[in-house]
Amino acid sequence: MIEPIDEVGPHHLMQGKLHPPQTAGTCIARLALLSRLDAAARKKLALLTAPIGSGKTTLLAQWHRRAAQEQAIAWLSLDEHDNEPVRFFSYLIAAMKAVCPAFDAYVPHQRRLAESLEPTITVLLASLGRLNRPVCIVLDDLQMLSSPALLRAIDSLLLHSPPGVRWILSGRGLPALHSALSRLRLNDQLDTLGPAELNFDAAAIVQLGETLCSRTLTDDEALNIQRSTEGWVAGVKLALLAAAESRDGIGDFDGSHYEVARYLGASVLQELPIEMREFLLASSVVDRMTAELCNQLLGITHSQSLLEQLERAQLFMQPLDSHGHWYRYHTLFLDFLRSCLRHDMARLAQLHELASRWYAEHQLHEEALAHAFAASNEAWKLELLDRCATTWLRAGEIVCVIHWTSKLPRNVMLAHAGICTVYVASLILSRRFSEAAATLREIESNVALERGIGAAHLRLLHAMLTVLADSSGQIGISSPEALRERGADSFLIGTLLTLQAYTMLRLNHFDKAWRLAMRARDTFDSMSVYSLGFAEVVACLAERAQGDMKAAADRCERMFALVRGGHRSPAWVNAANALAYVRYEENRLDEAEALCSEVLPLLCVQSTVENVSTAYVTFSRIKAIHGRHGEAFQLLDYLHSLLESGSHVRFLAQVCAEKIRLFLSQENLQRARAVALEFGLQRRARSGEWRRARGYDEAWERFGSGYAALLVKQRQYDEARAILQVLRHSAREVGYIYREAPLEAALASCYWHAGDVEGAFDCLNRGFSLTQGHGFTRGIFDEVPAMTQIIAAALEQGRLHGALPTHYFCKFQNVFSHTAPVATPSPRKPALPLEPLTEREVDMLRLLAQGLSNHEISARSQIALSTAKWHLKNVFAKLDVSTRTGAIARARQMRLIE
Repeated sequence: MIEPIDEVGPHHLMQGKLHPPQTAGTCIARLALLSRLDAAARKKLALLTAPIGSGKTTLLAQWHRRAAQEQAIAWLSLDEHDNEPVRFFSYLIAAMKAVCPAFDAYVPHQRRLAESLEPTITVLLASLGRLNRPVCIVLDDLQMLSSPALLRAIDSLLLHSPPGVRWILSGRGLPALHSALSRLRLNDQLDTLGPAELNFDAAAIVQLGETLCSRTLTDDEALNIQRSTEGWVAGVKLALLAAAESRDGIGDFDGSHYEVARYLGASVLQELPIEMREFLLASSVVDRMTAELCNQLLGITHSQSLLEQLERAQLFMQPLDSHGHWYRYHTLFLDFLRSCLRHDMARLAQLHELASRWYAEHQLHEEALAHAFAASNEAWKLELLDRCATTWLRAGEIVCVIHWTSKLPRNVMLAHAGICTVYVASLILSRRFSEAAATLREIESNVALERGIGAAHLRLLHAMLTVLADSSGQIGISSPEALRERGADSFLIGTLLTLQAYTMLRLNHFDKAWRLAMRARDTFDSMSVYSLGFAEVVACLAERAQGDMKAAADRCERMFALVRGGHRSPAWVNAANALAYVRYEENRLDEAEALCSEVLPLLCVQSTVENVSTAYVTFSRIKAIHGRHGEAFQLLDYLHSLLESGSHVRFLAQVCAEKIRLFLSQENLQRARAVALEFGLQRRARSGEWRRARGYDEAWERFGSGYAALLVKQRQYDEARAILQVLRHSAREVGYIYREAPLEAALASCYWHAGDVEGAFDCLNRGFSLTQGHGFTRGIFDEVPAMTQIIAAALEQGRLHGALPTHYFCKFQNVFSHTAPVATPSPRKPALPLEPLTEREVDMLRLLAQGLSNHEISARSQIALSTAKWHLKNVFAKLDVSTRTGAIARARQMRLIE
C-alpha cells in the first residue's frame, strides 16, 4: 500500500524543503570551492561537515544553481521533524520525483514505527536502479537525523545505490554512517570538505567587504578579521557589518561582541543540554583542554566522552593532536563562552585556581602561573611562583624568572625571600648588573628584608655580581662551599664557582679554571643538568686551551649524551653547541652543520655570548667550506650586529678576523682591507700595538692575527712575521696551546709565502708538537689555508718530524684533495730556469707576485684571458713548478723578481 505524500505537510512547506534556499544578495561566488564541489560530486559520496554559520547551505545552493542546468539534482532540507522514518522517506521520494518524474518509489505501509525499514530500502533501491539518467541527491542539515534505524537505512542506501546515483550530505558533524564511510573511503569514492576549506581567506574577506562595508579593505584589515574569526563565515560577516556601522571602522572584534553573542547564544548554547552547556562554560577558562583537566574543573569523570561528542558535532571544537588528547575551542566561540563566564566572578576565580593546580601538578609552569595570577588565592600564587622560579633558574630559563617575578608588586616580591633571591640571581646571570645592584641596595636598606634573605645569600649574590661585572676573579670568599653550613643554597654556590671558573679562563689561568669547574660540577651533582653542563663547558674550554683536545671532545660527548633525547632546553642548546664545534674541528661537517641548524633558532637573550659567537662562527665556517660564501657573510654580519650593542670586544675581534680571512679566500683584497679599516687595525699597527709581547689577551691576538693574514696577502712578510711572533710568544707564556698552534701555523704560512721553506718547516713541526700527536684540527686549515701545501711538501721531502696517525689523512681527505703536487725550492735546483723567460713572461710573473688573479692579470696586461693563461703555463714549465706559490718562490730564489 502506498503512503500518501501529501499528508506529510502543507504544499508550500514541502516545496521549501525540496529546493535550495535563496542566497543573500551579498554572497560572493566562491569559484574554487564550487570547482572542488564539482569534483567531489563525481564520487559516490561527498561530505560537507562544519560548524553552524560556515556557509555550507549557501555553497550548496550556489553549486545547485550552476550544476542543475546539466544534471538532475534532488534536494532535501532536513529539520528536527524529519527524524521520523516515514516522514523522511516520503520527503526523499518527493525530492526525487521533483527532478525525475518517472521515479516510482513509495513507502510501504507499516503498522508500527519500530518495524524494519528493509522493505522501504528495497523499494527505493529498485526504483533508483530503473532510472535512465544519473542523479545527485543532496541532504542538507543531516545533523537533524539521530534515529539509529534511520541512519542505518541511509548507510545501506549509500552502499547499495546504483552507480549513476551520487550523494552529497551536509551537516554540522560527521554522520554515524560507519559502514558506508569506511568502505567508500577505502574505494576512493568519498570526498570531504571541512571547516578548513569553507573558511574565508583574506582575499574572500576583501571581496565580501566591498559589498558589506562599501569600500576595499586593506590587507592588514582583512588579515586582522581573518585572525580574530579564523575565517568562520558567519563571524566574518558579523565583523564586517559591525565595521560598517562603526565610525571607527574595523577595530577589535571578538566573541563578546553583542551580535556574535546573540548568534551563538541562540543558535548553539541554548540548543544544548544543561550538562553540555555547563561543560562548555567551565572548560572555556583554559586555552586548551584535555579530559583530565576538564574532570578537575567540573568534578566529573566522563569529560573524554563529552569532548568527543563536541568534536563529532562540530561545535567549534578542534583537536590539537591526532590522538584526541588535547583540544581547543574556536577563537570567537571561546571569547563568547568567557564573556558568559565573567558574569560569575567568584566561580571564575575558583576555576582559574583549579586549572592552575592541575597545570602545576603536570609541570606546565607557564600555564599554571597564568591561572594562578588570574585566581584570587594570593598564598597559592606566591607558593607556585617560588617553586617555578627556582625550577627555571636551575634549568637556565632566566628570562621566564624575570618575566613572571616582575608581575608581582615590587614590595611583595622583595618581601618573599625565595622569590627575591632567585630574581636577583637571574638579573645577574642575564647581565642586568645595574638593576641587580639597585635591588641589593634596596634589600640592605631594609632590616626586615635583609634578615629575610639572610647574610649568606646576600654574600653569594654580591660575589656573583662582582665576578661577572668586573671580571677580576676576586670575590672576597675563600671557600664558597663553606657558606652551605650557614644556610646558603647549594645551587647558588655552584653557580658562583662556575662563574669564577669562567673568569679564570678569560684571565688565562687555565688550570685554576679547570679545578673551579670541577668543584662546581661536584656541587651541582644531580641538582641541575643545565648548570652541570655549564660547568662542564668551562672545564672543556680549559682542557682545550691547554691542548688536550681529546679530553675536551670526550667531555662534550658525555655532556651531550645526558641531554640527547630530551626537550630542546638551554641545557640541550649548550651541549649541542659544544658538540657542533667538536664535530667541526674533527672535520665531521655534516654532523656539525645539522647541530648548528638546530641550535641557532634556539639561541636567545639568555644564551651566553660565548655560546652565540661559537654557534655563528662555526656555522659560517661550514657554509664557506661548502662554497656558500654569501650565507657565511650573512651569519657573520648578524653576529656583528648582535655584538655591537654590548662590550664584547673579544668576540668582535673574532668576527673581524673571520671576515678578513673569508674575503681573502675569495681573492677580494679590497674588501678585506675595508674590514681592517673598519676595526682600526692599520691605526693600531701604526701605534705599535703588536710590536712587543704583553700579557695574552684574546681580542688583541685575534685582531693581530687577522691583520697579519692581510699583510701576508699583501706580500708584507716581515711585518706580518714580526706581529705573529709577538702573538705566539704571548700565547706561549700563558700556556694557551689552543691558540699557540694556529699562530705557529700562520707563521709557517708567512715563511712559506716569503720563500723561506726551512722557516716554514720549523714552524710546522713546532705546531704539530703542540697537538700531542693528533695533528692540526679543521679550524687551523681554515684559518691558514696554505697549511695543506706546506704539510704536503714536508711529507714529500721527509721533513715532518713526528708521524701523523694513520687515519689522519682519511679524516681530512677533503682538505688535502685540492692540494696540487708541491714544488719547493731545493739546493739541487739549477741556478737558472730550464729555458730563458721572455720579457712578457717576466711581466706575468711580477703581476702574479702581486697576488692578482688570472682575470686581473689579463686586464692589467690588456691581453685576452686565454693568452694570459698560456703565458703563465709557459712560466710554470720553464721554472719547473706546478703552483703559483712555487713559481713565486722559485723566481725570487733566482732573483728574477724582487
